[in-house]
Amino acid sequence: MTALAEIQGHTFFLPALGPDSIVLDLGASCGEFALEMQAMTCCDYYCAEASPSAFQVLEQHKTIETVLVAITGVDGPTSVYVGGCEGDKYWVMTQAGVVDNKSAQEVPGLTLKSFMAKCGIETADLIKVDIEGAELNMFEACSDELLSRVGQFSVEFHDFIDPSMLPRVQAIIQRLERFGFEAIVMTRNAHGGVLFLNRALLGIGAWDLFYMPSVEKYRRGLKRMFSRGLRKIV
Repeated sequence: MTALAEIQGHTFFLPALGPDSIVLDLGASCGEFALEMQAMTCCDYYCAEASPSAFQVLEQHKTIETVLVAITGVDGPTSVYVGGCEGDKYWVMTQAGVVDNKSAQEVPGLTLKSFMAKCGIETADLIKVDIEGAELNMFEACSDELLSRVGQFSVEFHDFIDPSMLPRVQAIIQRLERFGFEAIVMTRNAHGGVLFLNRALLGIGAWDLFYMPSVEKYRRGLKRMFSRGLRKIV
């Protein structure tokens, strides 16, 4: 079995996760990633979701802790802009002016540090981040000490939508690398999928660090391309 696994487009280092693990899902939507991850690892699971509509679905799942909150760079009420839904998936933005202000709703906003405190946890084995651009403020507000306590991050940066985000994305990647994280960019264009592995906490060997970025990433990319090609043929 490969060391890397993928759920809903987010990649993570599976051998580091199990029943004793703590996973945070920031931007959990209706819980698809959460339920599949929990079934796979039996971990303790904490979800943050800013869309009130998605949260109504999410909170029905009794095996995961859920909080209606936008993860931001500061604590306090936050206006979220509910952009719409695709099937049972809702997306939101926290940047003013992204969509029509008529869709704005006010929800609590918390930094990652405050969210973890609210959940009563001090560390996390995996933090999945899909918060529609607010990941920049979230990371920039994190202390060095907090970041060093996290085993891995699976992040969707949004410079593929807004290229002006690229310098801040690159600065975050370089900062995490300085703290001993291995950054694996899983997407061919921009940074729509980046896996950060804390080498010290995970004890990943030299072979894994070579294999995952240089072989596994492209094997998975070819598999996705092949699957898309089959769908077009069918």
